[in-house]
Amino acid sequence: MAYQSTDVYRYLIYLEKYLLGDLELFHQNAKIAEEIERKIQNRSKNKGCRNFFIKKTSSTNLIQTTKYPYSFEFMIGSAVVPRSTIPNTATLFATIDVLGYLTRTGTDYINTTKNFKEFFAYPSTFIDQAELTVLIKVYRHGMTHNYLPKLKMEISYHSSNPTNKLFFKNSIGDLVLNVNRLEILVINRLSEIINTESLFPNMDSQHSYMIQEYENQCRSSITNLLAIL
Repeated sequence: MAYQSTDVYRYLIYLEKYLLGDLELFHQNAKIAEEIERKIQNRSKNKGCRNFFIKKTSSTNLIQTTKYPYSFEFMIGSAVVPRSTIPNTATLFATIDVLGYLTRTGTDYINTTKNFKEFFAYPSTFIDQAELTVLIKVYRHGMTHNYLPKLKMEISYHSSNPTNKLFFKNSIGDLVLNVNRLEILVINRLSEIINTESLFPNMDSQHSYMIQEYENQCRSSITNLLAIL
């Protein structure tokens, strides 16, 4: 059977189409947010920067980051400019999770740590152990369960971000996850997987197992709910 006729191939093609479409909408939001930020910075400069926080950071890239709500920025009350960074990064994390599961062996598909380790084990996606540990424990788990990263760590998507670093320090030394780089890694790896025929026998088996487990665990609950609607 040609790999293009497998259920897992069809799934990955749909995943790629939706992911790229959602990210394009995210990019549009980010572009608008940067325009708003520039206006805020210019307005602050014209007013003489009376606000201490704005005075301290107006010449830096701190304003681009999604801040933890108990950080100094939010306590001061400076402007917050949403751009969907958190939900779109969560989308990238979900993609990493499923791609890692499909390309490895073992049927414990809910083991996020194994899935992430598998995803980042290839030359095109490789990151070192320190980065992987923080990505999983602080960012993936923090954002899945608390919406924001743990321990006031920051996350950023911005046109000025470096394209070759997954993490960087901002101007005051805080750790920032670079979503620009994460996005590149995920999109490139997804394309690589779709175009690697040798992966499909294992992925088809992994996918079939996962779908059957969904049936076993969820179908009766869905049926019960439909019956009472």
